[in-house]
Amino acid sequence: MDRKTLEALLSRTADRRIGVLGDFCVDAYWELHPELGERSVETGIVTTPVAAARYSPGGAGNIAANLRGLGAKHVSCFGAVGGDPFGIWLERALFPETPDGDFMLRVGRKGYHTPVYCKPLLEGNEQSRLDLGNVPLEDEEAKELIHCLERTLPTLDVLVINQQLSGGIHSEYFRRELAALLKRGAKLPRLVFDGRAHLDAYPEAILKINADAASLLAFGRPGATPRESGAAIMRKTGRELVVTDGENGCFVFERNGTTFIPAIGCDGPVDTVGAGDSFTAGFALALAGGVSMTESAEFGNACAAVTIRKLAQTGVPTPEEIGALFD
Repeated sequence: MDRKTLEALLSRTADRRIGVLGDFCVDAYWELHPELGERSVETGIVTTPVAAARYSPGGAGNIAANLRGLGAKHVSCFGAVGGDPFGIWLERALFPETPDGDFMLRVGRKGYHTPVYCKPLLEGNEQSRLDLGNVPLEDEEAKELIHCLERTLPTLDVLVINQQLSGGIHSEYFRRELAALLKRGAKLPRLVFDGRAHLDAYPEAILKINADAASLLAFGRPGATPRESGAAIMRKTGRELVVTDGENGCFVFERNGTTFIPAIGCDGPVDTVGAGDSFTAGFALALAGGVSMTESAEFGNACAAVTIRKLAQTGVPTPEEIGALFD
């Protein structure tokens, strides 16, 4: 892909309609300054001051943020948040204007909390993470989310299905109902499933998977090469897929053959947090633009190459930053 091809692609994708269904989370970065700590009068324990705090959408929210950062004007979000302050913040971050086909289920029951990844940073280095949320949806909540998606599905060009959490929205009931909806859908958009578990749940979707998960899915053990794993999955399931392999690049498995796409090199420090989401967003956006899986994966690679250069943040690439890779 060259600069001219990139610009043509971005001009076609701006008005495409893309849905993101999944586990919408908050990434919280807290910069710690223990030298400013003071002993609590109540407990006698020295406090750990947070000198600065910043927040960004995580999980499916980061995929949506990447799509919008890449210039997509119509990104519809389907997920769930709690009535807690993090849920209110996330809704405002995702929907700064009037929603366009969006639906975020507000779960008000006791015990439900918006998923949050709290990442303490000490001198720029991430410490042990504090996780909030990860509560599965109840069946009635899942049914409401499925019904909303069903109304919007025919209007979409691409739907990204994200599965981030061991609990989250992908309960057994939700998986069964979503699979049935996709199976009976007369007019389906292109489907991309980016998940960590339940990888066989949505066979109509192109599977985007990392090398370790691909080896486990294909052979039940780690250590197989991405080429071996992807070929075995395709033989077993017949579905097309992309296997990402970190700094090495990715493999695209289509019915007419397999293509290896090398990663774009980077000198200096990198932060891989959010790179997979950037790849997924770029891949989905390019598919919406009508290009092949291989070209879509090339664009996804470029998006990830920008994100890994953004340290101590989730990272959202811009068209200008991607264009600079091709100059």
